[in-house]
Amino acid sequence: MTYHFQTMYLNLAQLYTLLCLICLGSMAHAQLPSTNIYSLDLKANEQKVLLNNLTLLTDFNITGYNNQPHFVNSEELLITSDYSSSGLTDILHLRIADQSITRITKTEQSEYSPTMMSNGIDFSVVRQELSDSDDIPQSLWSYPLDRSGSGQLVIEDIFNIGYHVWATQHRVALFLVEDPSELMLYDTKNKNSTHIAYNVGRCLKVDKKGNIYYVEQSDDGATLRAYDIYLGRSRRVAKMLEGQVDFELLPNGHIIAAQGAKLMTFIPSKSASWSEVSDLSEAGISNISRIASTHSKIAIVTSK
Repeated sequence: MTYHFQTMYLNLAQLYTLLCLICLGSMAHAQLPSTNIYSLDLKANEQKVLLNNLTLLTDFNITGYNNQPHFVNSEELLITSDYSSSGLTDILHLRIADQSITRITKTEQSEYSPTMMSNGIDFSVVRQELSDSDDIPQSLWSYPLDRSGSGQLVIEDIFNIGYHVWATQHRVALFLVEDPSELMLYDTKNKNSTHIAYNVGRCLKVDKKGNIYYVEQSDDGATLRAYDIYLGRSRRVAKMLEGQVDFELLPNGHIIAAQGAKLMTFIPSKSASWSEVSDLSEAGISNISRIASTHSKIAIVTSK
């Protein structure tokens, strides 16, 4: 393989928020967990989802932190990795065909959650700023994919951003690191913000209509919801799998999530429950978390 390297008592909702805060804080102050990224070929129609050809993509950093995959296209991924900087994370561009990598960011800060922007030229990240305080600022930055510039701050007045997803060219959904966590819709053009929900999970997705999908935590468990940015209201989509807050929207309209080594799907308005589509335990996989997809592939994050 060739690599190209270039320069009290808490209710369930409160407990989940506390765990999110601890997890986000640990990224800055402790060793990152060992995680890897695999790809699977995807074939899907309105009724079925077929997955095959499991391929390890992060053998170059097998014991390190490789996470938050985001497809540029069906053959290229942006990922967060600690491969190139001790104690820091950078954004890498990974080509699936030959598993070559290119380092996109090289800063004195850690970058997370790479997300392509609507212009197809830039991508955004959550960047942990330099600070002597235990409360490390986390801001939204953008960088050119071709590395032609040094990046710029996208939002100047919010510094507790944990995760994000773009709903339109100027409107971005933000997971804010608070107690409880908050989901906010922010307009970068007029700098207006709209509250959506509290006690939300880290995973944020947007469908073709601009609906923002998120997981809301309550004493009754986790519920997948969709927020219509034009009507300003949300609806219930499904009850989430137990213990899981990560999911992905597939091109055929199905929702995919994981339960241990199993990948499960749910068809909105049709399914009564989640259905298993693949069990990867025989490949030595035991714990799947984040999932990303394009029309012909999915990427999964695994840990021991």
